[in-house]
Amino acid sequence: MFKALHPKHFKEDWLSHFSGFLTWSIISYLTLLAHPYGLIFILKSIALVVFYITFVFLIASRTDQHPTRDRLLLFTQTVIVLVLINYDKYNIAPILLVLVATQLPAMFSRKQAMMIMLSITLIHFLMEFNDEFIDTFFHVIIYFMLQIFGFSAIESVLRESKAKEELAAINQELLATRFMLKESSQRKERMRISRDLHDAIGHQLTALSLNLEVSSHKVPDEFKPMLKDNLAQAKNLLADVRDVVREMRNEEQFDLASTLNGLIEQLPNCQLDVKSSLTINSLSLKQQLFFCLQEGISNALRHGKADKLTLECTSKNEKLQLTLTDNGSGGTNFIFGSGLLGMQERLSDFKGKVELLPTSVGTELNISVEDCYD
Repeated sequence: MFKALHPKHFKEDWLSHFSGFLTWSIISYLTLLAHPYGLIFILKSIALVVFYITFVFLIASRTDQHPTRDRLLLFTQTVIVLVLINYDKYNIAPILLVLVATQLPAMFSRKQAMMIMLSITLIHFLMEFNDEFIDTFFHVIIYFMLQIFGFSAIESVLRESKAKEELAAINQELLATRFMLKESSQRKERMRISRDLHDAIGHQLTALSLNLEVSSHKVPDEFKPMLKDNLAQAKNLLADVRDVVREMRNEEQFDLASTLNGLIEQLPNCQLDVKSSLTINSLSLKQQLFFCLQEGISNALRHGKADKLTLECTSKNEKLQLTLTDNGSGGTNFIFGSGLLGMQERLSDFKGKVELLPTSVGTELNISVEDCYD
């Protein structure tokens, strides 16, 4: 439910949270001061405590995983405030509506929030109306404007926070893309050099060896030792070129776990724990798996706000299974969008399957390949 005992935004926005607590405390004190200890006092105390508990719960969780529950708690707060207004001697309980308004931006759009605040204000007006329309109207409208102010202030904070998160996600994607382009360019350059060595120098050395071999049978005996030495040097040089080409092509067989760790190192505030890794001989499969896992990591960071990921790989009956788990808040209703479709298309040649599932701590990306081409 909570990612930490003290959520990060509690420390960042401690002044606003403290002001909310102070407002509630003063309202509670003045509300209870009007009643001697008895049934009404106890009921009001319970109502005020329930209001504050739900208020803290909602601002501490700040997730969209349980929208129905959160809106029900907000409705409970509103009902409590309206009941307190009905029995308010000092006419200060409506200030609690401002605390209700500050929670609306996280759950509703601006249009929906305005409709809710107008509805609450209308109910408030009907409760306060006592044949003095003008007095009641101005009395209620003051609290309505305070609600709008509270809503606007929190909406601006959330909008700024969302913009920062989107910018951070874009920056992470740029870092990941830069890393992938760098790795891809290095692999292409190694492949180009190995092909040039093999096709140009290798073929010429082969032709030189054949010419020396033929020449050794046609020259006088006194030149044969020198041609034999030259032929041996040409063959040794050809063997060295082939070893270099073979080594460069072996470098193309990159390690999937190491490459992923190299990607994670480029991303700030992100950790990857590879619990198990497999040897995959197919270069094309490893490349496609890398792209799929990179997309999964990017989605976990961008959508789930994750900072810890775990990768597990298993192989059984010629089936390869990769499970990427994160600690983000990805939600429960997943849409098979372009990212997941792209993964599915990449693995189609390998009879692959991609599945995204919710977990108790985040989300789980399952990638299975029917024929792992080992």
